[in-house]
Amino acid sequence: MKNIVLFLFVLTLANDSKAQVLEFDNEAITAEFVNNLSIYADAFIAPLLGTYSPAMVASNHITAKTLKPFAFGIGISASGTIMKADQLKYNFNGMGFSNKMSLANPDKPTIPSILGGNTTAVFLYEVEDNSGVYAYQQSIEVLDGFTSINNSVPSVAISLSVGLPMNTEVFLRALPTIKIDGLENYLVGGGVKHVISQYFQEDDDHEFNVALAGFVGKTKFTIFPKNFLDGQNQEVVFIDNTYSGELIVSYDKKYFSIFGLVGYYSGNSEFAINGTYRYEVEEKGLIQEAFSSTNPISLKKENSGIQTQIGASLNFYSIGSLAISYAMAKSNSIAFNLRFFINNGQ
Repeated sequence: MKNIVLFLFVLTLANDSKAQVLEFDNEAITAEFVNNLSIYADAFIAPLLGTYSPAMVASNHITAKTLKPFAFGIGISASGTIMKADQLKYNFNGMGFSNKMSLANPDKPTIPSILGGNTTAVFLYEVEDNSGVYAYQQSIEVLDGFTSINNSVPSVAISLSVGLPMNTEVFLRALPTIKIDGLENYLVGGGVKHVISQYFQEDDDHEFNVALAGFVGKTKFTIFPKNFLDGQNQEVVFIDNTYSGELIVSYDKKYFSIFGLVGYYSGNSEFAINGTYRYEVEEKGLIQEAFSSTNPISLKKENSGIQTQIGASLNFYSIGSLAISYAMAKSNSIAFNLRFFINNGQ
């Protein structure tokens, strides 16, 4: 009798243990997760994807004049490309997620874009096994954006320039890699400017100058998610490559300059959510994988257009200048430049 009871007890444990093994439709669950993540990624990166190129070129120029041969310039260039307020935050309820994705606090449905600042919002993501009996939820923190000043896309760089013979100047704009609270950013670019009015002006004291310029630049933002799904090598990356050409006109006096330009820019932007994202569940002490996805999101967008710009600068003899300008493109920008010069006198 005791042997029969013991046999039934062991059989019950075996059946109970066997019931702990869950089966998931990994392919379907992964596809649904990637679709939901794509909807979120589109909204999160929308203010930058396809609009960052005008910001890259808005603060490149302050005059058509070039530095004198072997003179040097150093300074800070900054611009803010103005965005609409409704591009910075989104209503979760209108974004088209499946019913597997929800907010932990549905009474606060607003979530930020990459320019929308910090957030405490948390996604809840649900999976079910094939039987439909077992359902599990995990929390995923909504990504923080960085704080946008006056609804603008910022671009800041150190500017370096060198004058060459034949009224030519080469310039570099760069921002060394900086890391701030889970965000990493760098920028590098360079170009050349050549005064063409020298070919149709006879006098040497040129107050009216016309120049052609070209530029190529690259910037990269990397965000490292803090409390996303389990996995490895997780990062959120935005890369923009920009090319531009400009015709610049300026009226230059000793203490001030007035300038304008018309140019064409072309850029390609990439946004990716890289790494491995793994959804694991636990049922009666047994940890099982519901799905796993590697490098789930890759978005690309090309953009191009005409940009016009007007501005003015105050010139401090031959040692420096302070300039402000307004650039008009698909998105408009305000730019500032503070520059100091070495060996740029008579």
